[in-house]
Amino acid sequence: VVCAFFRGGVSMSIPVVKHISDRVLVMYLGHAVELGTYKEVYSNPQHPYTRALMSAVPIPDPDKEKNKQIQLLEGELPSPINPPSGCVFRTRCPIAGPECAKTRPLLEGSFNHAVSCLKVDPL
Repeated sequence: VVCAFFRGGVSMSIPVVKHISDRVLVMYLGHAVELGTYKEVYSNPQHPYTRALMSAVPIPDPDKEKNKQIQLLEGELPSPINPPSGCVFRTRCPIAGPECAKTRPLLEGSFNHAVSCLKVDPL
């Protein structure tokens, strides 16, 4: 889920977020996985979940849209009532390793862009 907080509400539509907010928060199973300016997160998504979400956003140019590769998420969809240990995205993550089951990552980076992933270098 991509959330944009603005005076008066929250939006969960990626195209709408661009026009109403400068900062976005990407959440998975109620956990923040990426936070930053819309420009940073949209142009340089770091978390595997954010990358998958951004790959699903339609491109208005038909030539670019037909050549675009959508990243499908595979794996087990975890229960939000009983989330997995460690990283909550690890059961669907294409880059998860054994350490992802042991440690729940924290948001790391800067005010402009932070990501919660053990496999991504801090920004």
